[in-house]
Amino acid sequence: MPGIHEVQEKVVEFLVTELGKEREEFRLIKLSRSEEGWEGRVEVTEQNKYLQKLGYPVIFDRNIYSIQLDEGLAVVGFALSASRERSYATEEREEI
Repeated sequence: MPGIHEVQEKVVEFLVTELGKEREEFRLIKLSRSEEGWEGRVEVTEQNKYLQKLGYPVIFDRNIYSIQLDEGLAVVGFALSASRERSYATEEREEI
């Protein structure tokens, strides 16, 4: 049976590959066993590209990703489970 550190490493490896970010950009906020295997939740701060395309200054979102792994540590589920506007970059937001 895999240990919690092995599961943590598998979750981070998957997100590095899937999101194309450095491992230091991920903050593991939950890792627990479930009936089917393991469940992890990871917080990632990402630039909101949609609002940037609309002409807003750089805005960062706090995104929470959920990852489900089976007993063999294969990823069987992956989803963006929550997103919240976090902050603006150094520029002030212009009133519209």
